[in-house]
Amino acid sequence: MVRPLDSLIEKPVIVYTALASYRGILKEVTEDAVMLRGATGWHEIPMDRIKDVRPQS
Repeated sequence: MVRPLDSLIEKPVIVYTALASYRGILKEVTEDAVMLRGATGWHEIPMDRIKDVRPQS
């Protein structure tokens, strides 16, 4: 089964939450979280905090 976020793996994205936005390369998507490799290191963002995920332009 192909999930919508799978097409963004290994691409630069912006992950929006209620409190912050994170920029980085999307590395992994699970049922619980997404993993980004950002300029300041790795970020694991829980799915229940995510408002939107968009490709960087």
